[in-house]
Amino acid sequence: MPTKDDIKLLVLNKKDDEILAELENDKETIQGFLIDIAKNDSDWKIRRDAIKILGKGKINQSIELLHDILLKDHFTVLRKNAAKSLGAIDDPRAIPPLIEALKTSKDPSIIIEVAGSLGMLKATQAVDVLLKLLKNKDGEIRENVAQALGMIGDPRAIDPLLKILKEDKEAWVRGQAAEALGLIGDERVVSDLIITLETDDGIGVSIKTATALGRLKDPAAVEPLIAFLQKSKSVENRRAIAYALGEIGDKRAAEVFLELLGDEDETVRYWSCLSLGFMQYKRAANNLLDVLQADESVRVRKTAAISVGQLVPKTKKCVQILLDSLKAEDDPEVQEMIKNTLERIAKNQKYKSIEEMIKNMDLEK
Repeated sequence: MPTKDDIKLLVLNKKDDEILAELENDKETIQGFLIDIAKNDSDWKIRRDAIKILGKGKINQSIELLHDILLKDHFTVLRKNAAKSLGAIDDPRAIPPLIEALKTSKDPSIIIEVAGSLGMLKATQAVDVLLKLLKNKDGEIRENVAQALGMIGDPRAIDPLLKILKEDKEAWVRGQAAEALGLIGDERVVSDLIITLETDDGIGVSIKTATALGRLKDPAAVEPLIAFLQKSKSVENRRAIAYALGEIGDKRAAEVFLELLGDEDETVRYWSCLSLGFMQYKRAANNLLDVLQADESVRVRKTAAISVGQLVPKTKKCVQILLDSLKAEDDPEVQEMIKNTLERIAKNQKYKSIEEMIKNMDLEK
């Protein structure tokens, strides 16, 4: 049985995993030690780390202490970590203390941490207070409050966030408003997001807006996203739009994905492979097989193999290419995906095994 000094030593040496394991063995005793250390230790750094572990360990018995630290401790770093741990504990009883701190704190760093925790807790009770903070002069506060409102997902935030999207002077705040609107998930904002995509050239706004449109999965966004892709030279934009078009899953984007299979960026090629399989775009089988044979990225080749399996090609030529790719492939994960695809094709064509398919098709193994 560890003593309080043993736990303090583990805290000092940042052995969080060992402390969490001890919590599993004797929760009542260990949480008592941690609460005492967080409250009374003479070293503020040890108190800080104990506060962090209270959150990681989801120790809801510490809510009262964390509330007291958040509102009264003279160390800002301890108040910030108390706010973060109250969110991590994931207990609705942590919401009233956080709202109280949001109403009374003047420190931007505290407000930001409190807002983040209220977002994690999906605290609908905090929406009205958070909406008032969207008018704060500090752009970082507005950004983090917008993020929290998106995480909470309450439709009361839609109109205020749209106002931020259209009028805020800071690009990063407008981008966060776009992301929040996507998280809330109301299709009424699609047209506003499309206008933002087409007209707002602020740094990072198009990426957040494209991602939001992907989350909303509205086919109305497909053509604007394709049009934006065609004029964009930014790899970050191509990644975001490839993701968004894949999430929407509309086959109007299939030919775009075929072109993006040759993109210089690995993530763009990955999303293109994944999306073509998800869309069941049969015409992509040969293109995906080319990627499987030639792409330098293990991640992309693996995804190409999976997507070919989703398309279940029937031709002798396709099966032979898969067999040849299996023979040439060095990565075991890609090999496994190719085998799975071959098994899927064999099953689809009523063969009992890959070997029976090879024999009946007169293929070279």
